[in-house]
Amino acid sequence: MILLSVLFFSAISFSQDASLETIEITHKGTSNTLVDFVPSVTTLKNKELKKRRENTLGDTLKSEVGVQTSSFGPNASRPIIRGLDGDRIRVLQNGLGVLDASSQSVDHAVPVDTLIIDSLEIVRGPMSMLYGSSAVGGVVNINTTRIHSTYEEGAIQDIQILGDSSQNAVGTGAKIDYGSENWMIHFDGGYRNANNLKIPGNEYSDHASPAQRAEHDGKNELDNSGSVQKSVAVGVSRIFERGFLGLSLYKFDNFYGAVAEKEVDIKMRQDRLELHGEYLVRGNYLKSVRLKTAQSDYGHQEFESGDAKTAFNNEGNESRLEFMTESESIKGISGVQSQIFNFGTDGIEAFLAPSNNRGLSAFTLQDYAAGDNVYSLGARAETSFVENQENQKSRSFNGFNSSLGFRHSFSETHVGSISLSYTERLPNFQELYARGMHVATGTYEEGSGSLNKEKAFALDLGLKYTSSSVQTSLSIFAQEFKDYISLFKTSELSGNNDEISRYSQVDAQFYGFEFDGKKALGETPFNVILKGDFVRGRQKHTGDNLPRITPPRVTLGLEMLKDRWVYDVEAQYNFEQTFTAENETRTDSFTLLNASVFYDLVKTGGKWSFFGRLKNILNQEARLHTSLLKDIAPLAGRNISGGVQYSF
Repeated sequence: MILLSVLFFSAISFSQDASLETIEITHKGTSNTLVDFVPSVTTLKNKELKKRRENTLGDTLKSEVGVQTSSFGPNASRPIIRGLDGDRIRVLQNGLGVLDASSQSVDHAVPVDTLIIDSLEIVRGPMSMLYGSSAVGGVVNINTTRIHSTYEEGAIQDIQILGDSSQNAVGTGAKIDYGSENWMIHFDGGYRNANNLKIPGNEYSDHASPAQRAEHDGKNELDNSGSVQKSVAVGVSRIFERGFLGLSLYKFDNFYGAVAEKEVDIKMRQDRLELHGEYLVRGNYLKSVRLKTAQSDYGHQEFESGDAKTAFNNEGNESRLEFMTESESIKGISGVQSQIFNFGTDGIEAFLAPSNNRGLSAFTLQDYAAGDNVYSLGARAETSFVENQENQKSRSFNGFNSSLGFRHSFSETHVGSISLSYTERLPNFQELYARGMHVATGTYEEGSGSLNKEKAFALDLGLKYTSSSVQTSLSIFAQEFKDYISLFKTSELSGNNDEISRYSQVDAQFYGFEFDGKKALGETPFNVILKGDFVRGRQKHTGDNLPRITPPRVTLGLEMLKDRWVYDVEAQYNFEQTFTAENETRTDSFTLLNASVFYDLVKTGGKWSFFGRLKNILNQEARLHTSLLKDIAPLAGRNISGGVQYSF
């Protein structure tokens, strides 16, 4: 077992403190937040979201402890949590899966407009009990106000305009919510136009191969990194005395350059229909019944020199029926969930076979409170069916996940927690049936139809201190996998003499810590901020390092709050990554120095918010070890972003 004796005397982790006792609603009028059920480790909203907001989901979250980004240029990135990414991190929109293709390839963007989201929630560590085996590494939930659960009379309107010098980008977003006679109407839309990314020096790094240097020899600008993004959504909700029923339609379009290939562009679209409803039973034990369902039609085309070459599409549905229960000492959620989608590809680079995918599961998470102690028990049973439509081969899997948690309040300021979870992750269609050249990653991928399900044990221990002047949390975690699925190079060659990389299984370990703290400096308006994280991923028996694991990071910041002004400056030091996998280059250290300012001006009938951020002040050459493009695509150089928002 994974260093149990050491971990038992250390630390924390609120990612697995799945207590239902603390309920936080991140924005009024909706029921989409994860914290209706579990206390979110991190919620980004209001000023903090404005400060961190980037073009992509992964880049928006990359400064949070324990979170990094896959960073396939400035247009495509997905969050990486504690060294785990892809189909081990569940990305949700309003509590339901995004139903896209971002987990299948790092050059596929998540179809979300970060301009018009209301909040982001991050839960670190396994959340498989509530959201399935693909949440074995954590959950990111994107919240919007398209469907309302409560009634608000009149109109609420929000308009913002943003600019970013790193890509000479201009963006605008608008939201309108209007309530009349127990009906709520919603509209939102966004537009962003960005040019090539400005970088501090060469595209290629000192560790780049001769071939990479020859192909990516640009300077001061990252070629083919521009984008044009558009979104629009409408929603309508009917509020009843004992619940609500709402419907929303979201349309997203994105056209962006694939940085790895200078002649390749991607045109992406998604139509998403959501239906949410809740009935307040108000019984002695059963309190409410909630239904959520999302229907998605996703597709994108990859163009080479203007000609369409490959198409990906994903049509599917995800639905959840949830039962909220509460008695004198027990509070919980139980339910059933289904996921049905057909994934298809067509074209010269279609390395994934068309597939039918079905999943059904039942879950429960219960908390028992006894004085200063809270005991948690969670379980989930699920089944999946994956069929290769080309050859009619199929596999079926059954999985079981469970968790035990304990939280103790030592005092009003000190809370400790410990949780142990067992998860079974079921192989997906890519790992089973991929066969062909995956140009985005430069590998010939070959699936294995004989894969077994992954099995993992995770341990989280934690301690949190909260007072009027200090807020700190420390986490230590470990996760041990049996039959961890990964893509490994072989010595075999394909028919086109490409070296084959095959999905196979090894035993693996992940462990590390996270620290997040803020302290007020006496009676002054200043707060000191200190953050740090570390994760190590390796094969259990050989000790070989796993690829693309983020190096340790430390952040030191100073924040000043005065009247309606907020100033802050922070420096994040990223250590050199020398724990590299086979055929992987090391990544040099760098420091990102950033500063921000916010000002709120309240006028009769409205509120003006002005904000600006100066990023990478030292103009450092910064490359993320988690990125497949790190040796040909650095992060942006010195740049400034800012905007204005008017709410009325």
